[in-house]
Amino acid sequence: MESELKFILKDDIDFMEIMNEPIILDHLLLTGNMSYAMRSSYFDTENQLLRQRKGFLRIRRSNERFYLTLKLPNHNNNMYDDAGIFERQEWEFELNDEEQYWDMKTGINTTWFLNRMLIGAEYRESSDPDLIQILRVIEGRPLYEVCLADYTRTSYAYSYRSSRFELCFDEGYLGTAEYVKQFSEIELELLTGNREDLFYLKHDFLTQLPVISATKSKYDQAIEIADLYSR
Repeated sequence: MESELKFILKDDIDFMEIMNEPIILDHLLLTGNMSYAMRSSYFDTENQLLRQRKGFLRIRRSNERFYLTLKLPNHNNNMYDDAGIFERQEWEFELNDEEQYWDMKTGINTTWFLNRMLIGAEYRESSDPDLIQILRVIEGRPLYEVCLADYTRTSYAYSYRSSRFELCFDEGYLGTAEYVKQFSEIELELLTGNREDLFYLKHDFLTQLPVISATKSKYDQAIEIADLYSR
């Protein structure tokens, strides 16, 4: 399960202008920061079977390493949804050198995906019925890039209450290979701890920083641009 918060800065304020605010500075762990280029390519079948189920398949390149990720909505509706917190089912693994050149038009092989998930993952993750069902739906169907996000990420280790987060500042472009728009956002992903801390952290960010809650993921924004120019 992926749980995270997303924010947008108000009035074209730069990320560096808020770094010294107590809600950020006082919670950074003394491990430095990392900055790296990222490119996320989102794929779907010709008739958008994943999108119909509010999911997506992504290949993300990060510092010349490639990761395949499948995301589906979280079916456990609760107070966290109302708080504007992004919670999704997520399955991810790193592609090896040979798999990086995989032709997406050959489609997904369910057995291959599940076996790859077993490496470094708990058995229950690779045997999730939602995962198996969606893999069978799209198995063998050609996959096409439907949208993308190309950006720079600067990340910090962040601690709040009883939880640990990855605090990310993302800035770049999203859309399609032909049409893009600029974007920037703040993302906090819960790594360990209490999901309830997301609710309190959201409140503190909104009251102490010049930000508003983001209502759409990078994929949601990028696919909207793809839709706009496909008409």
